[in-house]
Amino acid sequence: MYAGRGKKMTLKELLIKHEGKRYKPYLCSKGKWTIGIGHNIDAKGLPHDMQSYLTQYGRITDVMIDILYEQDVNEAIEDCLRLYSNFKGFSKGRKKALIDFLFNMGFSRARKFIKANKAINEGRWEDAGYEMKDSLWYHQVGDRADEVIEMLVQG
Repeated sequence: MYAGRGKKMTLKELLIKHEGKRYKPYLCSKGKWTIGIGHNIDAKGLPHDMQSYLTQYGRITDVMIDILYEQDVNEAIEDCLRLYSNFKGFSKGRKKALIDFLFNMGFSRARKFIKANKAINEGRWEDAGYEMKDSLWYHQVGDRADEVIEMLVQG
């Protein structure tokens, strides 16, 4: 397994590990145009100034990536607060795991994990991990899923 490596990383380091960091648009595994640290351009677009810069120079800057990252992380945190009533009281490792999960899945898809979300809200971490392993997501994202689940279960 991962022996807690994800727990020792900052959230940003973890998301860069899982999402990558790209200056130019690319098609993600779901066929969506993406840039920066997993920013879905198709779903969220780009601010006008960034789109203009991208059009002119064919890439965005580190500062722009950081701006998109902050917006996307804040959205994932808000989604966690909507899905998990005790989110604020969870350990740092569990918060990072769930933010990573929502960052990757988005609210609409993550809320469909009915059994896992119920287990999380009831503090049944092993059951939550089991339910997350019993999903298409688990088989699609590879090592990322194992690391997220380990962080969630171990706290």
